[in-house]
Amino acid sequence: MAASNATKSAGTVADVNPNTIIYRPITWKDVDAVVELFDRTWPQDGALAGTRFSLLISRYFVLHYLQPTTFANAAFAADGTLAGITLIRVAGERPQFDELGVAGDLAVTERMIRANPEASKRLDMLKNAFALELDLEREGKANETTLGELELFVVNPDVRGCGVGGGLWDRMQRYLAAWDVDAFYLHTDSDCDVSFYDHKGLERIAQRLAGTPVVDGKEPLFGDMFIYRGRVKA
Repeated sequence: MAASNATKSAGTVADVNPNTIIYRPITWKDVDAVVELFDRTWPQDGALAGTRFSLLISRYFVLHYLQPTTFANAAFAADGTLAGITLIRVAGERPQFDELGVAGDLAVTERMIRANPEASKRLDMLKNAFALELDLEREGKANETTLGELELFVVNPDVRGCGVGGGLWDRMQRYLAAWDVDAFYLHTDSDCDVSFYDHKGLERIAQRLAGTPVVDGKEPLFGDMFIYRGRVKA
């Protein structure tokens, strides 16, 4: 699929007023803005810093999370800038976006990443991390004890402290409650502010600390990795 910007890039938001924030489901035309926000929040470092390959790896991340998502909800500033997003999955429900279309875009993105040796190495490490996440899900019985997953949660740094994160979080809770989901889980790592989830009363049910031995060639892209589980409070 070809994607085009329907929202402004995730740059500086001018004169943020919490009362003017608009919440709505994203469309495919918003995906580029989501990728830009992801890359701004978690850019690749070293040789890939500031390159198009950092943006391509961010795109791979976003598409990976988007593929199973059943509700992609976003917040937009009055000028159209993306202020934040949650990607949510409810077990057994139909994905919001066409899975084959997302899979096709993932394949195209991977081919472009593989053109650069360092980017290709990072992608291998990312896939290793995704495999370890599945191991952690089994360890923590995440899918046996919940029906929902928060696939991705990002807030534009320019609007932090303006209530956008809380607004997205509350809307996620209401969406899960509407589908009779009483508990959900999420993956996070040491690159994220896990204190937010502690503050929200979530329980850490599995973890893998950086430096845990792995088979040669299977090093993950992430450092410390965690799964948190929370109750739905709508």
